[in-house]
Amino acid sequence: MRTIKPENRVKRRIKELYKIFSLADEDRLKIVTPLINQVANMEEQLETLQADLKETGFVETYQNGENQSGTKESTVSRAYSSLFKNYVNAIRTLLQCLPESAPQEAEDALTAFIKKKP
Repeated sequence: MRTIKPENRVKRRIKELYKIFSLADEDRLKIVTPLINQVANMEEQLETLQADLKETGFVETYQNGENQSGTKESTVSRAYSSLFKNYVNAIRTLLQCLPESAPQEAEDALTAFIKKKP
């Protein structure tokens, strides 16, 4: 099976998001266009961080000098959590740009993507 390059996945996702948000009025779409692009990039970064998280785990050990050591939340875990919170906020902002009369399918497509993320 052929793997898709990350930049091509981002471009494909941007097209999908534009299709979903084509229901928004033109002025709002102009304003949220950078956010749509950022969300697509965030999704790609989340997938990368998720793979790293599976490899390294949520906890890492540290050693400060001879006598001080322990465990702490991993750097990857903190990065993933922070990025995911920002992603969810961006999605909420985008969903608010959809007209209230927009079909439920647009919201369902984004909600389904969010739910598949751990």
